[in-house]
Amino acid sequence: MVHPDAIPRILLDAARLIGQGELVVFGSAALAFWLDDPPSTRDVDLWCDPPERGHAVEALMGELSWYHERHQAYVEVWAPETFAAPEDWRARARQLTEASVPAVRLVVPHPHDVLFAKLERWEEADRDHAVRILAAFPLCADRAAALDARMPHRDGRIADPHRQAAYAAHFRRLCAMLPPEAPG
Repeated sequence: MVHPDAIPRILLDAARLIGQGELVVFGSAALAFWLDDPPSTRDVDLWCDPPERGHAVEALMGELSWYHERHQAYVEVWAPETFAAPEDWRARARQLTEASVPAVRLVVPHPHDVLFAKLERWEEADRDHAVRILAAFPLCADRAAALDARMPHRDGRIADPHRQAAYAAHFRRLCAMLPPEAPG
């Protein structure tokens, strides 16, 4: 398992490999930049822009690589469509740069967007992450409905009926955890 404290170093190593462009970190690893008590993660999920730079990251930092062996952590490089979040997620994301690699921008989605991207799968770890996210970033049912309307499962970007059904069932479970409206 990758401890959350190691994630910034891992992403800095990936940034050095790509040299210029953008790294988007998503999934559980993104929570290390937002939560006081982020979860550990099996790996660090990201995608690179330009995409061809991700090949070097995957080869040198992927599962069973020398990097994995040395640091007990590895990176999985995915395509952007893997992160199925509300279409306007970038408006809420943090954008970071490191002085040692100023030509690389790190984009870290907001925890609510990470949460919604996890809804299709909604495994036990995802439910634990939901509890952590909602403790730090409360969400009411009204706001959840607004995010839901911009999900690819709802707006046609994901047309697979099985994926849509899984997402919808898990969205209902999430809503059962939420207050109807924002306090105050």
